[in-house]
Amino acid sequence: MTDLARIRTREQILDVVKLAREIWTDHYVSIIGQAQVDYMLGKFQSEEAIATQLADRYEYYTVSYNGKSTGYMAIVPDADMLMISKIYVLKSGRGQGFGRSMLEFAENICRERQIRTLWLTVNKNNTRSIAWYMRMGFTNVGPTIQDIGAGFVMHDYRMEKNEKTKKSK
Repeated sequence: MTDLARIRTREQILDVVKLAREIWTDHYVSIIGQAQVDYMLGKFQSEEAIATQLADRYEYYTVSYNGKSTGYMAIVPDADMLMISKIYVLKSGRGQGFGRSMLEFAENICRERQIRTLWLTVNKNNTRSIAWYMRMGFTNVGPTIQDIGAGFVMHDYRMEKNEKTKKSK
């Protein structure tokens, strides 16, 4: 059974930190290198960083299957947009519908809160994820470059899905 749970406790945060380290190390080292992965994990996915994000409008959720966490997502609601800040699945869980379940969950939040646009950023070299987002109905609206400190930048594409295309394909 697949289950999504909102993150509220220190133990749940630590579960996300562990998931992040495994997923990011497995997936992103070949795209952005170990040094940037380590930096980003510390800056964005440490216990302290997640606790700060939770205090500042972020909502984190884990997806689990048969009681075992297999992925997580973070969303940031705004008046008329919802950002998917993070949506990640363990390598062993990819292709099993967990990403789709999290995306549909975010789309349902948009409907419930009458939010018109769902958006995210994805590394421009993360071709598999870009293709997946396109299959899920997102449109690439252009490149973004963000300086994240320590000499690192994120070269991403901004992907959007509006109310007319919200239902996952």
